Amino acid sequence: MFHPAAWIALWGVVAIVLQVLSPRWLAAVAIPSLTLAAYFAGSDVLRQLRRARWLLLTIGLLFVFATPGERLPAPFGSIGLTVDGFAAAAEHLLRLAALLAMLAWLWRALGYEGLLSGLHSLLHPLGSMRDRIVVRLVLALDYVEREAPARDWRAWLGAGLDDDNGGVPADIVGLAVRPLHQADRAVLLACGAALLLMLLT
Repeated sequence: MFHPAAWIALWGVVAIVLQVLSPRWLAAVAIPSLTLAAYFAGSDVLRQLRRARWLLLTIGLLFVFATPGERLPAPFGSIGLTVDGFAAAAEHLLRLAALLAMLAWLWRALGYEGLLSGLHSLLHPLGSMRDRIVVRLVLALDYVEREAPARDWRAWLGAGLDDDNGGVPADIVGLAVRPLHQADRAVLLACGAALLLMLLT
């Protein structure tokens, strides 16, 4: 199996590709992706979509009511609903749903430690700063998983830190980091090349 960093990089490339695909190609890629994600991580996919339901609803309504174009037959057209609005809403909702579904699938496949290990490897160019970023993510994810009561955002950022110790975590945070193999480096290189190609075209 590839290193978690390779899977995260692949997910990132797919997430960017989804944003630039035409509607026809978007359907050809997103629908099979949604189907596979639902098969391998159905409960996680449903949980992600349920958490994003208000965002999905807001995006759909905005595009339906704010997109000019060919009006629908009465009575729907009389309140500003257009064919183009429904098409735009469907397109953007499909993009976001596919993105969330693949994220849930990635979470199911790699798990909590796998995602953090992959991010730790991807952030290697940042040097020692990557350790601080990963520790913050550990604390944030732990906070969310425990569903602690809402507090002031400053307290949330400082959760689990010992202010008397210069902001060092009060408890030791352990993370098993796997080495990158040649195949993993090849995948990361291919992802980087794909991103560069998309930026240049």
